[in-house]
Amino acid sequence: MATISVEIATITEGRGLSFKKGLCTTLLQPDVELSFDIDPTHMAAYKRGQESGIQLKAEIAELVKKPFK
Repeated sequence: MATISVEIATITEGRGLSFKKGLCTTLLQPDVELSFDIDPTHMAAYKRGQESGIQLKAEIAELVKKPFK
């Protein structure tokens, strides 16, 4: 079994949902327009979530390319 890890910077209190939205939209629907509004003051947390999603997606892709043991 493989372990996937991505470093996540500290999330400012009250910005966790925006971070999770960024993470999820990157992993699940990267090409879909947002169906929800992100408050401009939460956009930095959303973008950090997207960055973490990109890293996580790359980690998963790397593991999928490796043969199973």
